[in-house]
Amino acid sequence: MKINDLKAILKFSAREEAMFGRFDLPKDAFYPMVLSLKVGGAWSYSTEDLKSISVMKVFTTYNEETRTGHTIEEVYLLLNPEYVSKEGIVYRLEKCGGRDERVLLTRPYSVVLKAERIIVASVSTERKKIFVKELDEKNVSFTGPSAFYADHEMEHLEHIEIDGLPMWAFEYEEIKS
Repeated sequence: MKINDLKAILKFSAREEAMFGRFDLPKDAFYPMVLSLKVGGAWSYSTEDLKSISVMKVFTTYNEETRTGHTIEEVYLLLNPEYVSKEGIVYRLEKCGGRDERVLLTRPYSVVLKAERIIVASVSTERKKIFVKELDEKNVSFTGPSAFYADHEMEHLEHIEIDGLPMWAFEYEEIKS
């Protein structure tokens, strides 16, 4: 690693710690959000006193004229989340952690979660900025992939392992043109 890269990483980490320090929460509450920001995806973390999950919503702005676009990632950090509602059933393939293969399972199409606190980090690829704020609302809705990830992370908090039909139960079939 180049020394300038290392300096930039340390500077970024210091700014990150200062930002999250403004919310009067234990540092470990932010682990899921930090992982979502740095690695991507949804994450969960729990201790006896605290449970937190991060869930991402991704939006794309696209200019047809210039044929360029940008994504905006909203990373939601939910502290001590609970289900308010789940709706619909989606059959999907999923893999988690130590499993060697994906399995077919069901997830809700939409979920509403409530949390003691909800903090959102909006990542603008266009502006190269991360905007962080705490929501006044205590409920948040997720649909589609975001709902699948939220449901999965809630399972982690409840120490539920995913279980479903393994991929090798599927059959190949050739389609003739």
